[in-house]
Amino acid sequence: MKRDLDLIRSILLSVEKNADPQAWIDPQVSGGTPDQISYHVMLLTQAGLIEGWDRSAIGVFRWSARNLTWQGHEVLEAARDDAVWHKAKHKIAETGGGVVFEIFAQVLVEEARARVRGGAPREP
Repeated sequence: MKRDLDLIRSILLSVEKNADPQAWIDPQVSGGTPDQISYHVMLLTQAGLIEGWDRSAIGVFRWSARNLTWQGHEVLEAARDDAVWHKAKHKIAETGGGVVFEIFAQVLVEEARARVRGGAPREP
């Protein structure tokens, strides 16, 4: 299964809305099947951006989430603004489209910094 950055962003936003820090949730997002969402929750857990739990059973693949980690909050703050998000994705696409997530997160932070220093990011 391919990693989907837009689905990752949607899951981070959904997990942030969880009002009970002890409750495990299945993020309610559009743009993915339950298996795709669970896969991305697993990836976000492995990346240290959320607290996740493997609730899979025989024949059922299911990961749930409960909280963002400190790093998850940091990435989400950079990714929250649509203009920053789209600008960072455009920069990555210009390089050929494939890049490790850590570099993508750095590009997000750079775009967020640029927005703070000089106003809204320019359209791609």
